[in-house]
Order: sequence, then structure tokens, then C-alpha cells
Amino acid sequence: MKLISKLLVASLVLGIASTSIPAQAKVPADKLEEVERRKKERGGQVLGTRVGKKIAAAYELYSAEQVNEALELLLELEPKGAFDKAYVNRFIGNMYAGIEGKANIALERLVKAKEADVLPFNDHAATIKLLADLSLQEQQFQSALDYYKEYVEFSLDEDPNVYLRMSNSLYEMKKYDEAVVPARRAIELFPTPNQNPYILVMASYYEQKKFVEATKAVEDLVKVFPENPKWWTQLGSFYMMTEDFERGLSTFELAYKQGFLEKENQFKQLAQLYATNGIPFKSAEIQEKHIKKGIIKESKQSLSVLAATYRNAKEFAKAAEYYAKAGKMSDDGEFLKDQGNMLLALERNSEAVKAFNLALDKGVKRKGVVYMAIAEAHFYQRQWKQAHKAIKLAMKDKNTAKSAKSWEAYIRESAERDGVML
Repeated sequence: MKLISKLLVASLVLGIASTSIPAQAKVPADKLEEVERRKKERGGQVLGTRVGKKIAAAYELYSAEQVNEALELLLELEPKGAFDKAYVNRFIGNMYAGIEGKANIALERLVKAKEADVLPFNDHAATIKLLADLSLQEQQFQSALDYYKEYVEFSLDEDPNVYLRMSNSLYEMKKYDEAVVPARRAIELFPTPNQNPYILVMASYYEQKKFVEATKAVEDLVKVFPENPKWWTQLGSFYMMTEDFERGLSTFELAYKQGFLEKENQFKQLAQLYATNGIPFKSAEIQEKHIKKGIIKESKQSLSVLAATYRNAKEFAKAAEYYAKAGKMSDDGEFLKDQGNMLLALERNSEAVKAFNLALDKGVKRKGVVYMAIAEAHFYQRQWKQAHKAIKLAMKDKNTAKSAKSWEAYIRESAERDGVML
């Protein structure tokens, strides 16, 4: 703000006789003639001799960074004419604008300068614009918006930054639907694409829970700023939110291939999208790779999710491996029970029995189910007595008693055919 203020002060003093359009103005060609007409209407006035000398002296002090001395000189002035008063008020207002904590004083002076409505065209326009900028800085959003509108109407300047700030003021006032219009105008006016109005469009739709429109706004961000990693992951997340999982996956895949994914949650989102799109093996590969790299934290949660994903991919050996690791970190035996089920599916029955017994030692919610599984593992190894012992324990659990009773008879018959009496 100090640099801006100093430039404004310089233009204020050095531009007294200037009638050219300010370099920063972006007046459309078809309105240049109207601007010149307005400038002529407001020209011709000059400062009184005494005030002019004081102004020149104050500017010399300001240029030498003797701000307090310059202000002291100006505050002593008691100009008589309307033009001199407005000019001095604007000069003081510009100086206070560059001093921290003095924004309210600056606003008071600048309002007086504007309301006098006697300053030359460029000076009057710059005063309105600075009032708008200061109001925005002080979070006086309605005032900022009103001043920006007044500035555009008076100066006919199509500065995209002004429309951007109008949009920002509306957004801060939670007028999200209205904020989209000046943001889109700013997008049209910026000669080189600027991310900020695109972000305001996206955020305004998001706050209204217009997620489809918000997603389209992020699509625009990706198209215009493809080198920015965050828009790729943001777009993928928006696709997930709108349940467009296919596009979500393709977006995250492209981001991954370009090296744009860095954070744990981003790799988890990619893995989740593979799983949601029916590609569990790729999901598991992503998880496993980044757990090993340390990007995804190794925990019972992450390991159990990885194990479950490998199970869905029918990779039972991998599933068993990671259920075992999760089980070691857990206070109960549920994951070890899952490990046993995977080993049972692989017909690694003796290993399955060990896993089930470890699960029971740690504690499981449904013991009967585990005893049934142990009985099954022994059964396939023709270990009839061990199978019968396990199934009898399963019969004591009310949740498995009925099915265990049927199994008990079958185990007994199978044992007898094998010459073993139970």
C-alpha cells in the first residue's frame, strides 16, 4: 500500500496540468471520445499561489521520506476555495493511505475531495478508485462495491482488477450469485489469464452448492492453467463429489502421470477411484507403493484397507500378508481372523488354523464363526478329531449353533468313512 500511495501522490503533484488518460486505464476505443469530453468539462482550474507553493514544498519533503513533516505542512493549510480544499484533502488522503492504522483518516479526507466534485477528471477518478481500494482493505465491502461501480461509471475504465475487486466484495458479503458476473467480466478483460477471477467463480458456485457449475469452473481452471497441479486434484475431487467417478479417475490418473500428486490424501483418492471404478488391483498397487514410500502412513487402518482391496482383487496371498500386519498393530483379533479366511481360501489350511487361534487369543466379536473356520481348515486336512473339537465349540455359540450342528454330523460321518470314531 505504501508504494501505491507514493505513486498516487507523485501523479497528483506532477499531473496537475496533465489531461492524458492514465496509463493504467483501459477505456474501450468507442468510449475514448466521451472520456475526452468529460476531461475538458473538468479542466481549467489551478491551485492558488500560496497553496500551490505549500503543496510543492510538501511533495519535496514526502519525496525525501519526511512524511510527518510533509503532513504537518499540509495540515497547517486552510485553503479557501473549493478546488484548493479538494486538492489538499486528496493529497492528505493519499499520504494517510500509506500509513498503517490511518485508513479511516485517509477515507475521511478522500470522501471530502470526491464530494466536492471539482477535481480534474483523472484526479477525481483516482480518488474514487482509492476510496474503493481502502474500503476493501478495511473490509467495508458494501462501500468498496459502491465506489468501484462509481469509478467505472465515471471513468469508463474497463480495468479487470476493478471487476475482480467488485466480485471479491460481493463474495465477502455472501452475495455469491452476484459475484459471478463481475468475475466473468474480469476474465474477459485480463489480457493475460489471471487465476483469481476463475477461483471466485468456482468458489461462488460452490458456496451456493451448485456443484455442477463449480465443477465446470474448475474444468476452466485446468484448461487455462494446466501447469498448476492443484487444479487437477481439485477437479478430480469435484468429480468425486458429483459422483462422476469415471472422469474423476481419468483426471487423477493424468495428474499422477504428470507428477502432480504429492500428498497422502491425493494418493488415497486415486486408490479410491480405482476401487470405485472396479479396478481393485490398481487401487491396491497404488496404496502398497506409497505405503512403502512412507507417503501413506503405515497404520492398522491403511494396512487393513490395502488388505481388503487385495481381497477384492482376488489376490488372497497379498490380502493375508497385509491382514497379518494390520493384526499385529490391532488390540483385537479381527484382522487376524480375516488373515485366516484368506489363507483358508488359498487352501493353506495349517497356516489358517494358526491365524485363527491367534485371533481367538487376541479376542474376536464372534467366536463361533472362528471355530467354524478352524473346523473347516482341519476338515480339509482330514484332521477329524481337531475338526470335531472346533465344531463342538462353535455349537456353544448361539449365533452359529444351528449351522455348526449340521457340520458336526457331516464331520462325524466323514471321519467314520475314514475309519475314525469320534
